Amino acid sequence: MNDLYAIKPWFVRRLRRLEDVLVARRVSPDALTVVAVVVSVLAGAAIAAGGLLEMPSLWLVVPPLVLARLALNALDGSVARRTHRARPFGAALNELGDRASDAALLGSAAFVTEPSLALGAVAASGVASISGVTAQAITGRRDCGGPLGKADRAAVFAAGALVGALLGSTVPLVVALIAIIVGALATVVARTLRLRAALRAPAFPAPQLIDIPDEDPIEEESCYAIGR
Repeated sequence: MNDLYAIKPWFVRRLRRLEDVLVARRVSPDALTVVAVVVSVLAGAAIAAGGLLEMPSLWLVVPPLVLARLALNALDGSVARRTHRARPFGAALNELGDRASDAALLGSAAFVTEPSLALGAVAASGVASISGVTAQAITGRRDCGGPLGKADRAAVFAAGALVGALLGSTVPLVVALIAIIVGALATVVARTLRLRAALRAPAFPAPQLIDIPDEDPIEEESCYAIGR
């Protein structure tokens, strides 16, 4: 992988001291996930306020807020694993938090650019994330590869906000949104192709067909177990 996700282990190591503090204070990983959403909402609010008040300088706070979000996204998982508090609900909360963060951050651009462009970026990012989760559901391993993963999309948007603030223009944000849409859709295609290749690999077990009797109704829990 050649996207920012590939350097996540390095990024987490840089946060080790902060992680030690969080572990010592028994901070909940779920709390870190929620704070990441709040930080994204603040970044989105800065984008919206800068546009509505015609003060692009407010966008200067977006890059550090985006960096804080990425740090929190890395820490919630590492703290959960280190404190043995990793669980399915935490993973579900993390997914929901990521989608909410993307919507708050990218959707805020609707206040300063064409709304359809901002909503397109939110939608494309959502589909890219779904493609990664789909791979996990089928193969047991999530595809976090690019060319434009979650961290990359956030970085591109932050760069657009920074350049836009320095130039006093919305053009860099428009360019960033277009790049996110194109990159996210390319990511969907790439992940789909990787999933197809994985399913065609000899090492991947063939699906087992289960005959479900027509008689005697099957309880919902049983169907869920079979569906898994």
